[in-house]
Order: sequence, then structure tokens, then C-alpha cells
Amino acid sequence: MRLRRAANGLSPIVTSALILLAVMCPLAGMGFAADPPAAAERYKDTNVILVSLQCLRPDHLGVYGYKRDTSPNMDRLAKSSVLFDNTIAQANLTPVAMMSVLTSQYPRVNGMIAFDTAKDAVTSRTLPEILKYYGYTTAAVSGSPEFFMRYDTESGTEIKLGDVFSRSFDYFGRTRKGLGSSLRVAPVESLDWIKRNKDKKFFMWIASGVIHVPYAAGVPREDRVVYDPPGYTPFWEKFHSIKAEEGASDDTTYDVLMRLYKDEYYLGFKPVYKLTPTDYSYIVSRYDAAIRYTDNFIGQLVDTLEKNGLTKNTILIIHSIHGEDLGERDTYVHYDLSESAVKSALLVRLPDGQQGGKRIADQVQGIDIMPTVLDYLGVPRDHSQQGSSLLPLIKGEPGATGTEYAYIDRIPWWEHTLSRWYLEFKNSQTNYPESEKKPVKEYGAMLRSAFPAGSYPPGDIAIRTKQWKMILRKEPRLLEKVSWYGYITGSALQYNDIELYDIVTDPHERRNVAAQNPKVVETLRAKLMEWDAAVDKKKASYGAGEKRYIIPYP
Repeated sequence: MRLRRAANGLSPIVTSALILLAVMCPLAGMGFAADPPAAAERYKDTNVILVSLQCLRPDHLGVYGYKRDTSPNMDRLAKSSVLFDNTIAQANLTPVAMMSVLTSQYPRVNGMIAFDTAKDAVTSRTLPEILKYYGYTTAAVSGSPEFFMRYDTESGTEIKLGDVFSRSFDYFGRTRKGLGSSLRVAPVESLDWIKRNKDKKFFMWIASGVIHVPYAAGVPREDRVVYDPPGYTPFWEKFHSIKAEEGASDDTTYDVLMRLYKDEYYLGFKPVYKLTPTDYSYIVSRYDAAIRYTDNFIGQLVDTLEKNGLTKNTILIIHSIHGEDLGERDTYVHYDLSESAVKSALLVRLPDGQQGGKRIADQVQGIDIMPTVLDYLGVPRDHSQQGSSLLPLIKGEPGATGTEYAYIDRIPWWEHTLSRWYLEFKNSQTNYPESEKKPVKEYGAMLRSAFPAGSYPPGDIAIRTKQWKMILRKEPRLLEKVSWYGYITGSALQYNDIELYDIVTDPHERRNVAAQNPKVVETLRAKLMEWDAAVDKKKASYGAGEKRYIIPYP
């Protein structure tokens, strides 16, 4: 067979060699090992699909023991997948936690640490960026506005920034408002893209925000109300109307849930209503309805892969970006570093269901997902990655274990997000009492004074083992001053410098046992401070000279 010469006059073999050199040079410059390629170069013919679900609590899935039938498709998929029982997110807020997954770096290292972000705030190599070097067609479809909406406060307009979440994709699709006013609809466009590109080697990132507040607002009404208590009328309708950008008046919006503290609803800086079991059931029912609808989408995705012959050569990973609080520690949404907020679901389906049905109890982290994918594909490891491959655990290799210590950043504080435009935006949408209008402006001014433009966002840190969770408040007195819950309740809140919880006997973290366990505190504090110092040495810059844009959804 004769080899045709390319337009440059070189044979295809020489041309291919030059391309390979061009590809490997940038990789060497970014810290890749100089090791020879792995024996199993699966990157040549293996697709990768990463499905990232906002706010999904594993304990609300049947495969993790939930009694309500919210997840028949994921439960069925788990039989041919590897299921991880203890996966910990690196942060409690969506863009921060997700960027740790895409870079395998802790938040302060990769630079995604705030809801006002510069175009090039993150320069670390991402999973799609690396796979592009290996010939992958990269695509994303996002139903999570955090990954595509950016707001320019100077012009007062939404812009297409093209930041790190979208820059490494050949195609980046986003959802549009469907039913009602919510952008958080199922990312079904991804299914059509897969069908059109089934003959290519591809990486597809699918991000869904259906489970984010307002829970299930973007799904058909018959699916939204499927678990509602019969004849229920939302309690907040007794007090004021909600004019939120997302959701209808009966939806569990941010505006409602962030005014609940210790099961009391606050207006005018005082409690006006005590939640009943039926009220709580309604909130959880809407949350579960969002999971059920998301699970329907997962079923469609698996069906698409099966009908197009892609299950034999595709890695499918489904994970929570982070979890969600449903009142267990007195608050809702994902305000703090509670177990409910940082514990994630993780299912890994390897091609042809290899290792299917295996369940792994070892603690692992969100930053482990990217190294696992690259390890399976036979792509050389990037030494800037801070996670570990889970492949030895999956294969059951002798001595393989998870991570003994998981580390978590609570950065930025929710109040930092409020100080960046968000407080004024939300309060313009809701009919709040007259008594709050002047104080909310004063509160906003205080927040802006506490968090000057260009200053590094404040944060807390945590360390977790299979038995213990310890949270260290870096600036507890400042947190008390700016606390959102202190503001809405009209009461000064107090935070302990150290919180220690036995998450085996106290999974909802109701009892701080730091005083009773000084040796545990001493050991965990030493580990946590060592990690904190190492992260600070590598942390990305956050400067006043960069033009910053608002990510308008926390």
C-alpha cells in the first residue's frame, strides 16, 4: 500500500510523529511525568461521560438506602457500576466544588474561590483540556447556570465570558428557560449530541441543576408535585408573595429556605411561623421530585448509550457536585460544611460493566475522579493533580485504600457572595416587610466593608475521617459579625473556633465534642494545619487588578 504525502510534503508517519511531539511538549511543561505510555492505551478508543448533579444527597437514592422510590434508573445502573459509599466534596458551593473535580486540585490551588470571578481566574489544566491533547472531541451541555451565566455589573448585562468552565470544549451547550422561568431543566440536548457524534472518540460533560433550589422548578408540574402532601398550601403564602426569577409562587425558592433557621421562618427580624411536619414534608417532597426527574434523565442517557452501541467503550461517571442541607443542622440549602452538604454520590461504570456491582466503603474525594479517568485511559499523570486514582481500589489490588483524611474548604462564605451584588438582586424580587428595607441596605454596606473588592475571600477549613469531622473557623469573630442568620434573626450568633463531631454516632452533627476529645482535636488539628499551610503555598492569586464578573447563582 502506498502512503500518500500530506500537503506539507511529509509522509503521514512523519507528520504523525511531529504532531505527537507537539502534543507532548506542552504536557511536559505542565508537569506531566516523563514515564512511557501505559501498556493499556485505552485513550485510543474509550469515550468518557461525566454527569455532574448539583445538590444530590446520596442518602436520597434507593441504592444508598432511601425508602422512597426516587432513583430506579440509577439503582439499576449501580448493578453494572462501582458504587462509592463515602465520597467527600472539596467545597459546599457549586463552582468551587466542581472546579476541584475538573482540575483535581483544592479550591485555593486552582483559584475558583468566589462568585465574582475573572476570565482567567483558573489557569490549571482541566480534564477536557488534557483529553483534547489525546484527540478527544470535547462537548458539554449544562443545565446549571453557575457554569454559563456571567453578569457584568458595569454594563448591567449578562455576557458570554468563555471562562474555564467552557473554554476547553469544542461544543458548549446551555439550557434555556423551559417550563416556568427556571433555567434548571434537564440537559436533554446532550442526548442528541451523543447520537450525532457516536462514531467519534469523545468526552462529554453533562451538568444538571434540576435538584438545586428551587427544587424541581424546571420540570413538568405533574412530576413536580408527585410527592406533595395532599391539599397542601405553602406556609409562606400567608405572609408575602415571591417574585423570584426562578420558580413559581409555590416553589421552594432560595428566598424561602434561607429564611428558615431552627425550623422557624423569619420576617422583620423575628420568627413569624414554626414549621410543622407537613411543611417539612413538602420541602423534602419537592427535593425528592427533583431527584426523581433527574433519574428519568439518567435512564434516557443509559438508553441512548445502549441503543447506539456505546456501553462497550464508554466510561460513565455520575456524581454529586455537593450535597444539600434539609434542616438537620438548623439550616437549609448548602450554607456550611455539614455532612449533608459535603457528602456526595459517586457511581463509576466502566466499559462493558467491568467490576460491576462492587461497593467500596473507603473514603474518597471529588479530586480523585480526574486521576481515575486518566489512569484508566492510560494517560500519564499530571503531577499538579492533588487527588489519587481510584482504579487500584476498583480492581481490588492488595494494599489499596481510600484517603484517610479528606480536606474541605468552605470558601467563600455565603456572606461574601451576598456582598457581591446578590443581596440587592434577591431583595428586589420579593415582597419583604417595610421594616427590612433600610436594614438590608445597611447590612449590604457592612458586608462590602468587611469584604473589600480585591481582598482574598474568607473561609473555613475542615478535615474528615471515617469517624470524625473537625471544622476550624479561621475568623470566627468576623463570621459572627457578618452572619446571614444573625442578620435575619436579629440575634448575635456565636461560633466555636473548633467543632468536632463523631459522625458515626452523631451523623447529623448535633453535638460538638471537641472539649471531650482533646487528643483527637490535637491530632486532627495538626493534620489540618499542615494541609492548610501546604495549600496556601500553592494558592492561586486573587487580585484587585482583574476585571471580575458575577456568577449570579449560589
